Amino acid sequence: MNIYDFLSRYKKKRTSFQKSMEYKYFIDHRHLLLRMPKYAFLYDSDDNEFDMMRANIILRSLISKDIIEKKIVEISSSLKKESNVHSKLVSELRKSFVDLPYYLEGKTKIYLPIFNRPLNYFYSREPEKLLEPPYDKLMTDFNVYLVDPFDTYGPEIYASLFTRLVLVGQNGKEYAYFHYDTYTIYIINSEGRLDHQIVLFDKWIPKVDKNDLIDRIRPVIDAYFNFDRDRFYACLIESKLVSERAMNLYKRKYGKND
Repeated sequence: MNIYDFLSRYKKKRTSFQKSMEYKYFIDHRHLLLRMPKYAFLYDSDDNEFDMMRANIILRSLISKDIIEKKIVEISSSLKKESNVHSKLVSELRKSFVDLPYYLEGKTKIYLPIFNRPLNYFYSREPEKLLEPPYDKLMTDFNVYLVDPFDTYGPEIYASLFTRLVLVGQNGKEYAYFHYDTYTIYIINSEGRLDHQIVLFDKWIPKVDKNDLIDRIRPVIDAYFNFDRDRFYACLIESKLVSERAMNLYKRKYGKND
């Protein structure tokens, strides 16, 4: 058993993830995944916290798509008899973008990570094209245009308003995120997939100290990215994220295979 499985097995009892906003959002909206066969496999992610977070990125993106398209139709219809329709449409449409989640790539806001960058540009900068062939198909027959947002935008997509994850460190294209609802650090690789998850607070910790968590986590992540196993273990204990008893038990039972 590796250290990640060990910490997951012996984690301290905590508030169920099923009571979190992340879980509720997924349950309320997961039926929308059935509109997209490419992502339908995520429909049963209610037993996997990380897959649920991935699904919610896709769901929030699809809901934003519907909101934007509805606004485009409404605004363009009201502007039919006016001059300079393009600039007025873009100006009015931007007002509906205010409350939408986005991923900031450089200076560009990506509102629909289920689409590639050029299509995101059309939605925000040239929305009138969505009312004409061939882009009008995006409103109804859009599955052919879908991309994998995690392949396309990489691990940075999680550092966005599409999730409740907090970035705690990175090493090249490998990122570490923390989620307050799960008390777990997620190590995500360059393809936007989960490599490891580090569950904090084992059952032998008498009382969980939630103060300055991000600052306490960063030395742990630095040791992880430096491939310093001993320092990684020491930082978990020093930062009071894992008990010394748990670490000693792990080393005694499984350390030889580590």
